[in-house]
Amino acid sequence: MARILAVVSQKGGVGKTTTAVNLAASIAALEVRTLLVGIDPQCGVSSSFEFNKKGNRYGLYDVLYQGFSIVESIVHSEIKFLDVIGSNVQSSGEEDNLNQLMKKDKFKLKQILAEVDKFYDYVILDCPPSLGSISIATMIAADSILIPVQGEYFSKESLGRLLQTAREVAKTYNQSLTIEGVLLTMVDFRTNLGKKVTEDIKRAMGEKVFSTIIPRTVRLAEAPMIKKPVILSDINSKGAMAYLSLAQEILTKHEGEEKSGKKGDALNL
Repeated sequence: MARILAVVSQKGGVGKTTTAVNLAASIAALEVRTLLVGIDPQCGVSSSFEFNKKGNRYGLYDVLYQGFSIVESIVHSEIKFLDVIGSNVQSSGEEDNLNQLMKKDKFKLKQILAEVDKFYDYVILDCPPSLGSISIATMIAADSILIPVQGEYFSKESLGRLLQTAREVAKTYNQSLTIEGVLLTMVDFRTNLGKKVTEDIKRAMGEKVFSTIIPRTVRLAEAPMIKKPVILSDINSKGAMAYLSLAQEILTKHEGEEKSGKKGDALNL
């Protein structure tokens, strides 16, 4: 059974989809079976790949709202161990439908993913930039949450609201939900602001902050336009190396947990 990891942030522009896409690609590049799922109605995951749509008629919206098979929505990527499911929401009406569905049936996403998670080692979920019904359903389906925080802006209050929502989800719906970690993204160490934000986040979150830091780079910014994860467009770039390092950090952490029998960090902040 796969580990399901949700990339969550209620703030846009923090590298959430960039992280979901490039982390999934990097885990798969290490020859670990990975499924990337775009939960965000903005369809950032779908836009990050150049797929031949002839063999893929459906997306997550069709699976959740129309009742199609999730297997039919899976697309095989250029990376051997990476499969992708896009959200394929095409209008504000469909987004409203999805919101209402997730609000009415909070466990539907979890049930759908249970049909395929046995085929993967990791499932990475890209949440919308909000703490609404879709993100809550995603946290119910997940084993852990990864929180990207932009290295040029840090609001302890904003992070606190996210963690409070996650605690409520854990208490009410998903007692096994844990914190995978807080990820510093888009960091520019050439500026005093980048250094200060990094220090502030580490001071606030302690060991829950990943050792890996994602830099602000042109290659990562260009990746969605190229429609390839950065490891395919420039594997030697700083961005590619950072996400490969993050993937290895997560895999190593989980290997250690399995050997020790210790679970991930609880939602007890």
